[in-house]
Amino acid sequence: MKSFLLALAYCLCLAGPAWAGGPSARADSLLRQLANSRPDTSRVNLLIVLAWNRTDDNPVAAIRYAQRGRRLAHSLNFTRGECRSMLILGWAFLRSGNYPTAVQSMQAARRLAEQANYQGGQIHADNGLGYAHLEQGSPRLALRYFFRSVRRAQSIDDKVLLTPVPGNIGQAYLQLNQLDSAFRYATWGYRLDLQQGDWHSEIGDLALLGDVAAQRGHPEQARLYYRRCIARAQARPVSYALCQAWLGLARLAWQQNQADSALMYAHRALDASQAGGYAKGVLIASEVLADQYEARGDTASAFAHLHRASTTTGRLFSLNRQVQVQALEFSEQLRRQERGDELRQQQAQRRQNLLLGSLLVLLIGAGVGYLLIGRQHLRREVALVQDRQQLERHYAGEILQVEEKERRRVGADLHDGVGQLLCAAHMNLAALQQQLFLTNPQHQSLLATAVATVDESVREIRSISHGLAPVALLEQGLVPVVQQLLVRLRHSTPGLDVRLHTAGLPGPGLTVAVQAQVYRILQEAVQNVLRHAEATELTVQLLGTGIDLTLMVEDNGRGFGPKPVEGLGLHNIRLRARYLNARLEIDSRPGHGTILTLLVPLEAPPPPAAA
Repeated sequence: MKSFLLALAYCLCLAGPAWAGGPSARADSLLRQLANSRPDTSRVNLLIVLAWNRTDDNPVAAIRYAQRGRRLAHSLNFTRGECRSMLILGWAFLRSGNYPTAVQSMQAARRLAEQANYQGGQIHADNGLGYAHLEQGSPRLALRYFFRSVRRAQSIDDKVLLTPVPGNIGQAYLQLNQLDSAFRYATWGYRLDLQQGDWHSEIGDLALLGDVAAQRGHPEQARLYYRRCIARAQARPVSYALCQAWLGLARLAWQQNQADSALMYAHRALDASQAGGYAKGVLIASEVLADQYEARGDTASAFAHLHRASTTTGRLFSLNRQVQVQALEFSEQLRRQERGDELRQQQAQRRQNLLLGSLLVLLIGAGVGYLLIGRQHLRREVALVQDRQQLERHYAGEILQVEEKERRRVGADLHDGVGQLLCAAHMNLAALQQQLFLTNPQHQSLLATAVATVDESVREIRSISHGLAPVALLEQGLVPVVQQLLVRLRHSTPGLDVRLHTAGLPGPGLTVAVQAQVYRILQEAVQNVLRHAEATELTVQLLGTGIDLTLMVEDNGRGFGPKPVEGLGLHNIRLRARYLNARLEIDSRPGHGTILTLLVPLEAPPPPAAA
């Protein structure tokens, strides 16, 4: 509290020369400026300065000035000015002893500071709230506010705002009788005072350091602090600090049985309080003097000082009644202002709701229009996608048909051309083998090998021609052709265990074209297993349900990663699956084999004709 005013003045850019003309001269100058000012933010600042100037000697006048500044700032929507006025009001109520209203004012100031993001106002409000609780004997609660003020000031690295707070923390620890903590924070505050040139806070911290040293049992150090405080306070409006220092010296002298010195120091405290209009100091000093004169047996002087204390108490009581009237007026004005603000907020909210409703209707209309347009656009896109898919299927179908025709042509050529020639050669060689009588065993072996080779070539040509043009597919269906393929695979690959599982086949809707493409996909998958998988087991499953056909080819080979190399075989498989409008899935991991699954939708067969 002792240094809060000067820090507030720095924050408001109010700190000037060291009160050379005294409070009254400064007040006269400010009143002349106020009379010539316009009702703007400059007048708000002048009213705040006037209120601050009268806080120590006339709290009632300070409250009036601060009230005028608050009302003007509120009408101008000058939130920072209103916050500063509230802070001065809180300080004036604190000086007059009306702590509940002081807390109410400080809390309102803090809310305004938060709304305006005014860091300095929040720091001062926390400091003032802490001191209000400290004056009411709640030092632990006060420390919470003081430390919050310190953290905020340190977060913005503002030592001017930080300077007044450590001394107040020291005062709180002194009330808690934690003398080491009190000394540490008071010393920190004193160093900040010297760095920032804050003489107001410096004088108060010197008096506090004197009290701490006295409590710690260091009277000489306490006297040094008290005398330094008195020297720095000469010609400055800090009557409460002077009173505190002189009374501290009086207590030390009394403890050391220096009655005359104690009496002199107590008179100095009384003179300083009277000169500064510090009524509370007059009361305390008068009571100390009455006790000292009573101890000396001078009842007349003791009575005179008790009478002065009684008179001062009456003055304080009268002041308190005036302050109570001002506090009631302040609370009523604040309540009316809050009610008016609430009403304006409700009206603004209604206007905002109406505007939002209109905007919502417009947005809904625009959204409906956008959805309609988007729906039409989506339909066109879907139609384009369907057309593209149909073209792709048609293109794939033509490619596959051409490929199938070419396979059949090549198969027929092999079977009827090369196959027949090889058969004739085989027959001639066999006849020659029977007619020749060869005595040389080597010649017999060569002729037998030639006959066997031609025979093997005939069988190979037949196998290739049947693979290229499986006539059994047209005559017997998919399952027998697959069985024949796997039988040939078992004979040609002895190290591969081949298994086949079928169910539900043949089924309705399974056309020859579908069977041919499924067979070709199976051929490609088996060839991929033989070329790349290095598998020892191969399982083929053909499952029909009437509405779809599932082909599953599973091996226990080496598998591949998530991004396999797209070869010609896999490309052909995907092309045929796209033509069949089938879903193709390939699941493989390195070292865990591969599973190829093909799900082919089947067309429903036409209903039987009515008899």
